[in-house]
Amino acid sequence: MAHDRDEVSPAVLQPFWSAGVDDRLRAFAAMRARSGGVAHHRDERGTGCWSVTSHAAVAEVSRDPATYTSTAGFSLDDFPRDVLDVMASIIAMDDPRHGRQRRLVQSAFSPRAIRRLTASVESLTDAIVDELRDAQDFDFVSAVGGRLPLQVICDLLDVPAGDRPRLRAWINGILGVDDPEFGGPEQSLASLLALYEYAIDLGKQRLAAPGDDITSVLVHAEIDGHRLTPDEFASFVILLVSAGNDTTRTALTWGMKLLSDHPDQKRLLAEDFDAREANAIDEILRWCSPALHMRRTATVDTVLGGQPIAKGDKVVLWYLAANHDDAVFADPDAFDVLRPNARDHIAFGAGGPHFCLGSHLARMEMRVVLRKLLSAFPDMHTTAEPDLLVSPFVHTIKALPCATG
Repeated sequence: MAHDRDEVSPAVLQPFWSAGVDDRLRAFAAMRARSGGVAHHRDERGTGCWSVTSHAAVAEVSRDPATYTSTAGFSLDDFPRDVLDVMASIIAMDDPRHGRQRRLVQSAFSPRAIRRLTASVESLTDAIVDELRDAQDFDFVSAVGGRLPLQVICDLLDVPAGDRPRLRAWINGILGVDDPEFGGPEQSLASLLALYEYAIDLGKQRLAAPGDDITSVLVHAEIDGHRLTPDEFASFVILLVSAGNDTTRTALTWGMKLLSDHPDQKRLLAEDFDAREANAIDEILRWCSPALHMRRTATVDTVLGGQPIAKGDKVVLWYLAANHDDAVFADPDAFDVLRPNARDHIAFGAGGPHFCLGSHLARMEMRVVLRKLLSAFPDMHTTAEPDLLVSPFVHTIKALPCATG
């Protein structure tokens, strides 16, 4: 289908690979002002994509899986089907398969299940706080943000302590596909396959000898005669230890950065943590948007934001842009822990079948860590700018130098 398109130069999206967050926000604001929230982006491969930058349009696509499928891919880049099946799990599925698999795993991440984990997360955080008392200067990512969420996930899965450094390295390799520090696409694929094989073996062990862990629950779960196949289980583990872990890591680390940069907001939160923590967490999630984008693919010719979308077109949902849409959020680039509509963010998705399964876990971890850190170290602050992962997909911080006082 031939049609006129509101074309946006590839240079507009380049800040995602190399520039700071302020440049990213300016680029998105300019794109949204010019296109109304839906613009076509050319790339060197000639396929291009539609960049969706308005809150309303991201929500519209997210809630219409019949028109915008997830099965063709979840990111800007295309992957062979076998690789996509390994790395994407339920985020690259539509119903009925998506719904069946989600039902098999969702009980492990229900609010009730997460409440049972709170004491464990508090204990892990207490241990981190005790260590930090003797460390004036430290890297927040290695000491807190990149440590606790992975510990929690590994405890849930009952991954042996000796295996966890390997998992951390594989996760960095998978998510760092565009970052030279982590070796590029070949290293990313090698990390993906290594984690896949590890997950297959872990599932086999729990099938033979079940324990009191989520791995055992998942490999034995059954709904309407269906169980997760070994491949499906391994794919879900990859999703959980990479994307699930990184969401909380990123939100915690950006939270420290934002509270340090805005001491007035930190004081407001500390003055009445119980009353303000939920809104502050939503504001952190809105502002940083741990997942920068997800992709859908049009199943039919349609219209989105006044633009004609052809069947087969890639439609990329830029969550960071939507969460800074001034049509929804007043002064959107400001960080305001009292923002009245902070909960309208779409950092976990904009509703629909793919709303983040781990959102309750992420919120609980953020609540526990922020409470304990602010209580123990009210003057904790950053001492240098963050080192951002080069990625168009996740808003990860690789390192954030901090001091306890």
